[in-house]
Parts: sequence; structure tokens; C-alpha cells
Amino acid sequence: MTGGRRPSRGNLELRHLRYFLAVAEELNYGRAAERLRIAQPGLSQQIRTLEEIVGTLLFDRSRRTVSLTLAGELFLVEARKTLAQADTALVAAQRAGRGEVGRIAIGYVASAAYTGILTSLVGSFRRAHPEVELQITEMEMQRQLEALAEDRLDIGFIRPPVSLPVGITSFPLLQEGVLLALPDTHALAEAESVELAALAADTFITPRHGTGVSFHRHTVKACQAAGFHPLLGPQGQDFVTIASMVAVGLGVALVPQSVRCIQLPGIVYRAVAGPAIVAELALGYRRTEPSPAARNFTQHARGFRVGPG
Repeated sequence: MTGGRRPSRGNLELRHLRYFLAVAEELNYGRAAERLRIAQPGLSQQIRTLEEIVGTLLFDRSRRTVSLTLAGELFLVEARKTLAQADTALVAAQRAGRGEVGRIAIGYVASAAYTGILTSLVGSFRRAHPEVELQITEMEMQRQLEALAEDRLDIGFIRPPVSLPVGITSFPLLQEGVLLALPDTHALAEAESVELAALAADTFITPRHGTGVSFHRHTVKACQAAGFHPLLGPQGQDFVTIASMVAVGLGVALVPQSVRCIQLPGIVYRAVAGPAIVAELALGYRRTEPSPAARNFTQHARGFRVGPG
């Protein structure tokens, strides 16, 4: 080989760089071979192959000691950078595969924030996976389910019962009791607990859901169990709106007990007499989630499942 020979058509591989680096740092084929745990003749052949690929000598063999040529010294600088970058790429891919990095889009109904579980769960996950980017958006439940089905959302905090799209499933995060929200001018506002049957003539305000969904269903089912079909009135986009409607006297409402944190002038919260009414907050996700980070979040969330509140 001469210093001006054209490069070989062989492919440069990372192993060639690692062999070269060992010889360049040890400046001794025997020690380099021992470090690499390969036979010395095989290492010498690999270096010759590398020089064929590069098209010039990397080591000066004119003396008894091994030394780098100018080309070898320059090649050493770039070889170290390349190997370091390859290691970085490998670690990055492995971390992504384990779900330690990435991005998760999370949607939630507003009432999920009132329970405290949204902040505690997301905060706990963030501490465990600080390099995963979390995009959190308040979103009406049906929009969440549509976004989950269309891969625009990874995780949804929802209020069952609700029909789930194909490929979407859920599990309960929290169960909590249901209270009655009354205007403070209501005849039963001073009672410690209220029989639903006493409200047969009242208008019930529900969230803006379809028939049989979430608190629309809870309201109808509870009233029917009390012996009457509720008079359904205006609907609210969320429980803040519903609480406001109750406060101004537009009707009464069944709400999750966590909504009691919404303290507005003109509204009181009272227990419902009789059998407890329980509402659920659940985590919605794709059955066959491709994202390791999103799968990690789902698994992490399972540790937050609690019993009736």
C-alpha cells in the first residue's frame, strides 16, 4: 500500500474504528488484541483492511515501535467522535424503547383536576420519567375518545359510563361519592341530607353528554331508583358551569363529591339520603399502544387505583 492509493470499495464499519482506536491508544498490537479479546494476527489483518478502505496508511511500520501517521492522528480524532456519537445514538434508542424519553399527549375532563389524582399521578410520573415531555389539555370527554381513536391523544381521563371506540379501553382510577348541588334558596338547602324523591318536581342540570353517558346516566338512574323520571333542563359544558347554573337557580344537579371544592355564592352541597351513589374516574388508552412512554404511563397509573371515596 502507498500513501496515495485510492480507497477500497469495502465498507467502513464501527468495529474497524474500535480496532483502530485500541491500537492507536495502546500503540502495541499485543496489548490492543488482549484489550479487544481477539487474536493478534486477526487484529493486524483488520487494521490492514481498514487502511485499504481508507486508502492510506494509518500506522507507521517503518520502526520497531508502533506510531500513528499524520493521517492516523487525524483519523483518531474523528474516530473517537464517531464512536461516541454511535454510543449516544444507541443509548438514546434504548431509552426510547424503554419509554424513558418521548412525548405523551394527555387529555382530561375538568372534574379530574378537582379529585387531586390528575396532579398527583402526572407529578409522580414526571418525577419518575423527567425526560418524557407531557402535553396536558383539558378536553370534553367525547373529544378525548375521538382523539384517542385517531392517535392524536395518548391518554384520557374520562368519566364512565361511556361507549368506547374500537381499540380503546379503560380502567378505573378513582371512585367517589355523589352529592346534590342545590341553590342556597332551595326549600331543602338547610337539610343535612336530601331524599331524591323530594326533588321530583325540580329541574336537573346535567353535563353536555348524550343519553346514558356519565352523569347524565347517573342522574337518570338515581332518580328512577327513587321512583321518578327527572325533569332534565339545561346542560353545562363542565361542572364549573353546572355549579354556576345551580347557584343562579336554574335547577339542581348531582355532582361528584370532589366538585365541592367549587365554592360559589348561592350554592350548597348536600348528601343524598339512601344508598350511596358512586361515580368513577377512569383512564382511557389504546389497547395496542405503540409508544413505550405511553405504555409506561398507563402502567404507572395502575398503581393509583383506589377504592370508593
